[in-house]
Amino acid sequence: MSTLFAFATGAAISTMICGVLLLIERERLHSRLARAERDRRFLSLAENVGSVATWIVDNRTGKVTWSDRVFDIHGRDKAAGPPDIADAIDYYHPDDRERVQDTINKALETGSPFLLDARIIDEQGVEKSVVSRGICNVGHDGSVEEVFGVFFEISASRSFAVSGTEDLNTLALQHDCHVPA
Repeated sequence: MSTLFAFATGAAISTMICGVLLLIERERLHSRLARAERDRRFLSLAENVGSVATWIVDNRTGKVTWSDRVFDIHGRDKAAGPPDIADAIDYYHPDDRERVQDTINKALETGSPFLLDARIIDEQGVEKSVVSRGICNVGHDGSVEEVFGVFFEISASRSFAVSGTEDLNTLALQHDCHVPA
C-alpha cells in the first residue's frame, strides 16, 4: 500500500506543479499579448497622425501584409487583401518598377536597409509620389526573414531622395538599426 500511496502522492504533487507552471506561463502569455495589442494601437495612432503606412514582406512565406493606410494610398479595397509581392510592385510606375524590384531584391538578399523614392499608379489610375524606407529582420542563420517598411505619399515637390540624400538616409538607417553594410 505504501508504494501505491507514494505513487499517488507523487502524481498529485506533479499535477500541482504542472498546474502552477501552466498558470505562470498563461500570465506571461497574457502579458505579452497585452503589450502586443498596446504596440499595435500605438503604431495605428502613429500611422494616423503622421500619415505613414506600414508593410511587411515575409521572405519565408512570400506573404505581404499591408496596414490600412497602404490600402488607402493604393486605392485598393481592404476586402481584396494585400497583393502578392509581384502584384504590389506592379502598382509602381512602369519607369520605376525595375528600380523598385532591384531595391527589394537587394534587401532580401543582403539584409540591408533602403530608402526608395518612386511613383505608384493607384487603382483609380492616379499617379502618386511615394517614399518607402525599409529594414530587414535577419534570422540567426543570417538569412532575411522579413522586410518591414514604412510608406507614405509625398507631394511631387518634396522628394526625400534628391541630391544624394538617399545615401545619407540609408547610412543613417544602417547606423540606427545596427545593420552591417
